Amino acid sequence: MERTTIAQFANETYDILVIGGGITGAVTARDAALRGLKVALVEKNDFAWGTSSRSTKLLHGGLRYLESFEFRMVREACRERELMLKLAPHLSHPRPFMYLQYDGYPEGLFKLNLGLTFYDFFSGAPSIRRHKMYKAKKLREMEPHLNSDGLKGCGYYYDFLTDDARLTIETIKGAAVGGAHISNYMEVTGFTENNGRINGVEIKDVLSNEVGTISAKQVINTTGPWVDTVRHLEQGVGDVRLRPTKGVHIVLSKEDFPLNHAVFLRAPGDNRVVWPIPALDGDLVYVGTTDTDYDGPLDNVTATDEDIDYLLDVANHTIPGRNLTRDHIIATWAGLRPLIAPEDSRNASAVSREHEIFVSPKGLLTIGGGKLTTARVMGLQVVDKAVELLGQTFGMKDIPASNTHEVPVSGGAAGQTYAAKSKLASMNLPEAVKERLLSLYGGNALLMAEMIESDPSCADDMGGYDVIRAEVIYAVKYEMSRTITDFFTRRASLFYWRRDGGLSIASSVADEMAKHLGWSAEQTGKEIDSYSNWVAANRCAPGTNDFAN
Repeated sequence: MERTTIAQFANETYDILVIGGGITGAVTARDAALRGLKVALVEKNDFAWGTSSRSTKLLHGGLRYLESFEFRMVREACRERELMLKLAPHLSHPRPFMYLQYDGYPEGLFKLNLGLTFYDFFSGAPSIRRHKMYKAKKLREMEPHLNSDGLKGCGYYYDFLTDDARLTIETIKGAAVGGAHISNYMEVTGFTENNGRINGVEIKDVLSNEVGTISAKQVINTTGPWVDTVRHLEQGVGDVRLRPTKGVHIVLSKEDFPLNHAVFLRAPGDNRVVWPIPALDGDLVYVGTTDTDYDGPLDNVTATDEDIDYLLDVANHTIPGRNLTRDHIIATWAGLRPLIAPEDSRNASAVSREHEIFVSPKGLLTIGGGKLTTARVMGLQVVDKAVELLGQTFGMKDIPASNTHEVPVSGGAAGQTYAAKSKLASMNLPEAVKERLLSLYGGNALLMAEMIESDPSCADDMGGYDVIRAEVIYAVKYEMSRTITDFFTRRASLFYWRRDGGLSIASSVADEMAKHLGWSAEQTGKEIDSYSNWVAANRCAPGTNDFAN
């Protein structure tokens, strides 16, 4: 996947231009490209920079939405969750969850059992993943450290863990394979028009400061929390369609917070549903999430003291006696949910996760709301609407229906994954490195194995965390990584799960990236400093009670 330049964009007129490189933009571009349309996608930061790398990292049906009778959404999400086992098996990890019940909880074991029966039915999951109900005694045997005061039992069921950033990037790579022209660090600064209809965008290359335009028959706004910001670039549009809420997570070690299963329970302060979840890294647990209205700067979202205190209260309530403080926190992250603003004044947690599609007076097509699990359906529906508009305005006919339910994302094809496993098995690499490459990159690990085969120095260790030189080269050449923050946060997935965020190998990674991106020594140093600041902004200062903002 090569980064498209402004000059290359200028040479084309696209059928569809997608603004936004999060999961919604990714699925939209992939869907349109697989239908044979000429597609461009631009993102003002890095892919998955916003919400799509800062979620709860779940593919789930949304069990709690059965409470508000959102059956259609839960059914759709359950089916999409199961589909991801075929489309992105390397990024879809079934895990057991326990929906706890304590005295005074509104669901009760009978109602919870009924809800989980619907959940099983909606998902069509195999019998091995059908739910069970456990009483308190059995539950305490399985999770002996849980708060036992008033514990009645639990519903034991399954949802999936994922790496949200990697899922987004693999989906964007799938769009590129389908022929889409793609670029990160390209900011839309305005729209171009013809006869009162938007026919493209004004663009700025954030890395080079070059400016230009991109022409397109249909522009689609998929920018998540920035949906209204982009809409307001159209003259005469000033209404607000979103109500962003902030979600924060903290990461703890299992040594400090001994938990074997993901658990859903209610926060002691406000009775909200929250969940501590063992991470894919077996030694860690993350606790989330907050759900509070947010009206601050969209580009600078981090956890606050209040957020941290709230989640520490949840953790200390879940497993009493651990006396967890900021000193125990390994990492934090914070993101915004791009929720559609309700007409009433419901609290943030009650706002629906449904998505909406709407068209502006000058033809800008926008999709807002939704969730990671149902993103593929969102992309399908917004492209269907775009096809309708292309037919009305330009007479474009016979555009195929979506086939994204049949085509694996990049790295998800079974044959390529088998080839990658076979090739890596024959290579003299540490088993931890092989496991890492397959789990993060799936079938695309084959490309890294081939790099090593042609140049053995590509197997060189970068200094820790089982990262090798081939992974860094791959991130630059095939995944458009343009900063070391891109690499550690959204390619190699070290930012969230290491106390130092991977800074101990930052110099070696930066030096390798510099070779391929032409950085000077000064720029390489700035890259390291920039990432160091990002890590500090999402950590609690050891030995103090001050959160580093």
